[in-house]
Amino acid sequence: MTFSLSTVRIDGTPTPVLRLPDGRLYRLTDLAPEILAANPAAGLMTVFANWETAEPLLLAAVDALLSSPVGPVAEPAKPEDWLTPLQYPNKVICTGANFYDHVLNDGGHTDFSKEDNIPVFFLKPPTTTLVGQGGSVHYPTQTEKFDYELELAFVIGRRGRHIPVDRAREHIAGYTIALDLSARDWQRHPKHLVKFDLFGGKVFDDSCPLGPGIVPARFIDDTSLQLQFWLNGELRQDANTSDLIWSVPELVSRISEHVTLEPGDVVLTGTPAGVGLSTGTWMHVGDQLQGRISGLGTISVQIISAETDRPG
Repeated sequence: MTFSLSTVRIDGTPTPVLRLPDGRLYRLTDLAPEILAANPAAGLMTVFANWETAEPLLLAAVDALLSSPVGPVAEPAKPEDWLTPLQYPNKVICTGANFYDHVLNDGGHTDFSKEDNIPVFFLKPPTTTLVGQGGSVHYPTQTEKFDYELELAFVIGRRGRHIPVDRAREHIAGYTIALDLSARDWQRHPKHLVKFDLFGGKVFDDSCPLGPGIVPARFIDDTSLQLQFWLNGELRQDANTSDLIWSVPELVSRISEHVTLEPGDVVLTGTPAGVGLSTGTWMHVGDQLQGRISGLGTISVQIISAETDRPG
């Protein structure tokens, strides 16, 4: 039976949980306490740090639920109690320009050839960019062109460097949903020396909503997943991962040419066409964002007051 792993706030405390397709939630400490025993404070990071031993224990715990006395916990009443699943990974690695329709239609690169290009990668700092559901995205005051990008993300479960494509899937533990939010006027600022800036345009606070859960890779076929994004209820992106330029295994291999991939690292795989950059439709305070990927559920966030009103 498929399941996902999330972190929710229970009695004010971030708590790792397992969620079944029917919505039932179980504390991991109730189902399989040994999974978190090595470092309980790290939450799901402990699970992915020991994925090869943790996954069989999780599968066995799910199979035993019918005869188990362990009961579910109540689903959080407030959306914001669904936290970002990982608190926090070492790296969030993002991929740019990785859907053919995005490159051709949004980017206007009609002569694009995969053979003549290499993937675009950049980093987001996990502790300041990752957020969960609910009213979680503070509007970044420096931008007037605030944009969205729905993306499939995967989580690493085995350390590796120089990973061959045909061994890449051995390093993937699970999949989740991400939103790569962008400040387009800073990404393409006219005063920037090379007129392109992924720091100003991509790594600001709250720029990477993630979740609500991580589904183990054994349950997901990443070659044919439907991605859909709605802005204030209007469908803006609708595409399939069959349109990826560099496949998930190719991304693992290409990234590991440069850095060591570590358990718990999150990798975003790029966005399809339909972003605001191509239409001139920008986001504002109060906007509702909803992203759905088949087999992974739905992430819903709201843009709230400017970051100057952030507590602390």
